[in-house]
Amino acid sequence: MKSRWMAGMALGSMLQAPLLAAQTVAPVAATSPTLSLLKTILGLAVVLAVMAAIAWAFKRFSPGKLGGPSALRIVGGVSVGSREKVVVVEVADRWLVLGVAPGQVTSLTNLDIVRNSPADQPESGTPVAPNLATTGQAFAGWLRKALEKR
Repeated sequence: MKSRWMAGMALGSMLQAPLLAAQTVAPVAATSPTLSLLKTILGLAVVLAVMAAIAWAFKRFSPGKLGGPSALRIVGGVSVGSREKVVVVEVADRWLVLGVAPGQVTSLTNLDIVRNSPADQPESGTPVAPNLATTGQAFAGWLRKALEKR
């Protein structure tokens, strides 16, 4: 019986040895608050840089950019109210004057683009600014007449 008791004690001490070893492990040195804050800021900066790089790549290589030049070009615009605008848009050698309001776009007039010389004519799809003085005068006259009708 005594040998059984000794065997049980030996087995018990062997099972307790790892528990005692675990309790005697030296405590981990505490990190400083400054180092912790620095690591957090550095991690945030890395995440923001990755997000900015992804946004740049998405914008740079988006499918809309691969189609080439657009057939529609905004020439200019002016605000005529708190939420209303008059916008001039160039489409296929024509200027469309549009009234833009929230939820509504209205065509005001359709103007020809006046080109003065053969040098002003477009070469192989190269966008050329039309003669703004002549076209602008035509639009100013039309706008004056339209406002007088009111």
